Amino acid sequence: MQAQNQIETITSIRKIIDIFKSSEGEVRPHHVLVGPSGSGKSWAIQTLAEEAEVGYIEVNAAQLTKEGTSGNSLSKALAPIQQHQNKPIIVFVDEFDKLFISGNSNSSLAHESTNGVQNEFLKVLESDTATISGDYGKYYQVPVKNVLFIFAGAFNGEPDITIDRLREFGIKTEFIGRVGLIYNLEKLTVKDLINILKKSKLLENYLKLFDKVNGKKCIKTISEFIEQYYENNTLGARLVTTLIHQYFIKGGKIGFDEVKQISFQKKLEL
Repeated sequence: MQAQNQIETITSIRKIIDIFKSSEGEVRPHHVLVGPSGSGKSWAIQTLAEEAEVGYIEVNAAQLTKEGTSGNSLSKALAPIQQHQNKPIIVFVDEFDKLFISGNSNSSLAHESTNGVQNEFLKVLESDTATISGDYGKYYQVPVKNVLFIFAGAFNGEPDITIDRLREFGIKTEFIGRVGLIYNLEKLTVKDLINILKKSKLLENYLKLFDKVNGKKCIKTISEFIEQYYENNTLGARLVTTLIHQYFIKGGKIGFDEVKQISFQKKLEL
């Protein structure tokens, strides 16, 4: 079983997404999701988005640069929004804390750039449309009135982050005014990871392709590996995905050694 507060957090976020979808994007409770590496932040939101059948885009804030400078600007990162044709969509902004936590860089230029990206996010939250980058250097305006933004980060691994603590980190008051909900996740337990494995759609799809594979044996093998290497897991819920791929591609074997040869056949067997 997951820790009680973990369950309550996921339940609250599921309710937010249900409200967002039921209102067809009119009600958008933007929020901050805090959790250490391994707490399954992106996995949880992507799974909830799939359950609710709403669009999902993931943006890595740590890779964003201020508009007008070389790199991946917010206008480029938000470009996939136009593919969802005005339907409700969740934009999951990972590593958001990298935009304002001091100590990430000693470069004043880098600080200016990350501060600029935070301002660009704020502008999007305040507007009905956002500027996105298109082909041949052209820019377009796309509606964002039906976009729910979730800003996630580890926040130096601190537990129980509050609004006041966010302000101390350097997040702007104007931003907090528009993203005032905060949820905290803890690191996933062994049981959490095994439950994720058992409910995995990826595993289900693989077992359909490899119909001679014993599903119970597969789950047992992967579960034992999760238990053995839990303390060294830096991938969080993504570890489950990695191990499922390895199991089927590497003939029932899992580990950290490289795959030397892969062959594909019409009849798939381990």
